[in-house]
Amino acid sequence: MTTPRERIMDLTLKMRMKGMRAAFDETLAAAVRGKWTHERFLAELLAVEAAERAATATKARITAARFGAYRKDLDTFDFAASEVNEAQIRSLCEGKPLAEAVRNLIFVGGAGTGKSHLAAAIALAHARHGARVLWCNVVDLVNDLEREKAEGRPGGITKKMSRLGLVVLDELGYLPFSQNGARLLFHCVSKLYETTSLIVTTNLSFAEWTDIFHDRKMTTALLDRICHHGDIIETGNSSYRLRQRLEGGEEAARKKPHKPGGKRPPDEPDEPSPAGVRK
Repeated sequence: MTTPRERIMDLTLKMRMKGMRAAFDETLAAAVRGKWTHERFLAELLAVEAAERAATATKARITAARFGAYRKDLDTFDFAASEVNEAQIRSLCEGKPLAEAVRNLIFVGGAGTGKSHLAAAIALAHARHGARVLWCNVVDLVNDLEREKAEGRPGGITKKMSRLGLVVLDELGYLPFSQNGARLLFHCVSKLYETTSLIVTTNLSFAEWTDIFHDRKMTTALLDRICHHGDIIETGNSSYRLRQRLEGGEEAARKKPHKPGGKRPPDEPDEPSPAGVRK
C-alpha cells in the first residue's frame, strides 16, 4: 500500500515541484519538532517551491541573455580607477529601471575603460530582477540581420528583440560593416524605439558615427532615436587594463635586481601613453 509520503513524492514529481520535493522531509521534521500547524507546514513548503522556481527562472533569463564571456558583476568593477559616477551606475542596477520604462544608455569612451563591464553589470542586474535582456555584439548582430535577409526571412530577429525589456549593443564602431548592414541596423533600432530599452557601448564620438553608417541623415535620425530617452555616460580614454599592465611592469622592474655591468631598465616603458589608446 502506498504511504502518504510516497504519494506526495509521486505527485511533486509529476507536477515538477522540485523545491517542495527536495525540502519535504527536512520541513516535516522541523514541523514535528516545532509543533507547527498544518497551515504553517504547507506555507513553508510553498515558500521553498516558490524560491526554487524563481531561481530557475532567473538562471533561464541569464542563459537566454547570452552574455558569454561578457557576464560581469558590479562588485568586480574598480570605480576608483574610473571616471564614471558610481552612485548613478549603482542606481541603474537597483530593480529594473531600464525595462520598466523605455530608457537608453550610451557608454562612450576609449578601449579598456569599462564600457562593456558596466553594460553587462547593469543588464545582469536587470535579468536577476525579472527583466528579459539580450547581449549583442554589434557586428555579430549586423551579420545575423544580413543573413536572415539573404535567406528571405527578414524581420524575425528584430521582432524577437522588440519583446525584450533591455538589449545591449556592444562595441559599436570597433569594426566596420557594409552600407547594407548599416541600413539593417538602423531599421532594427528604429523598430525598437519606444518599445525596448538599449544600452550602447562605443569608442566613437557622435560626430564619428557617420563613418560607420555611411549616411549623415540616417545617422542623425538614429542618434535622435537613441538619445531621445537616453543618458550619455563617458568613461574617459585612459585604459584601465593597460594602466594595470604598465603599473605591474614598473613594479616588476623596481623589484628586479640590477646586475653589475648590465643595462638598467628604462625609466619609462616602451608602450604608448594610456590616454592615447583607442580601439
